[in-house]
Amino acid sequence: MERVHRTIDSYLRYAEHNQAAYRAIVSGGVGFDTEVHAIRDGVREAIVATIAEGAYGRTDIAPVARMGLLAWVCSVEGAALAWIARGELTRETMSALLVKTLGGTMRAIEELDPACPAPAPARRDG
Repeated sequence: MERVHRTIDSYLRYAEHNQAAYRAIVSGGVGFDTEVHAIRDGVREAIVATIAEGAYGRTDIAPVARMGLLAWVCSVEGAALAWIARGELTRETMSALLVKTLGGTMRAIEELDPACPAPAPARRDG
């Protein structure tokens, strides 16, 4: 769980300290730049693979798990954009919020596909 906190904090720190670059990468920049889109999509896939490896011990996961994790990653991007624009929360609070929403995502994935159980730190039954 500590690794998840550190990773999300580092992600937010990057967005906070590199706002113009972060906005360009996440939103696609001005116009349509296939290189920027390829970078963004590659980062998304790497994040999904990292979470899958940590949660399930593998990166070849069921479609519902892949889509659920991708939806979480995309929500993090949007939330980080709003966070750097508004500055209403501390990085620590924002990080904690994103960690908790990842736990919720993992529980939703398990509910829809019991073959993809949420890891112990994300569970509410233990």
